Amino acid sequence: MRGFKDEPVSREVLERVLSAAAWAPSGSNIQPWNTYVLTGAPLAELKTYAVERVAHGDPWDERQYEMYPPSLKSPYAERRSAFGQERYSALGIAREDWEARQRAAIANWNCFGAPAALFCYIDRDLGRPQWTGRQVCD
Repeated sequence: MRGFKDEPVSREVLERVLSAAAWAPSGSNIQPWNTYVLTGAPLAELKTYAVERVAHGDPWDERQYEMYPPSLKSPYAERRSAFGQERYSALGIAREDWEARQRAAIANWNCFGAPAALFCYIDRDLGRPQWTGRQVCD
């Protein structure tokens, strides 16, 4: 289960992690990402806003990119399904309990209680190899 202590993470630790991650492999070593870190009041504000949107049933923003292909092929569809079954089972949530599933989804938007959240962005004009740091294989 994802869960974090509510103890603050020091700026020094966050800078050390980001400094090491900055040199992760990327296509032609262009390191095309920008990372934004939220802690304290700004993170609390974002969590509150996101959780309230879900709790009030606000519609999701239109996706700019599909997370999964419309017809997820084997073995990925089975793995995704198995993960969902394991996750909700571990949380004691029945498949048909939509309300409990929504509460579980809210935990995502609450960053599972983490005291720091890192958001990584990549220029939308770059292709998938830059997003992943390696060639994309079919």
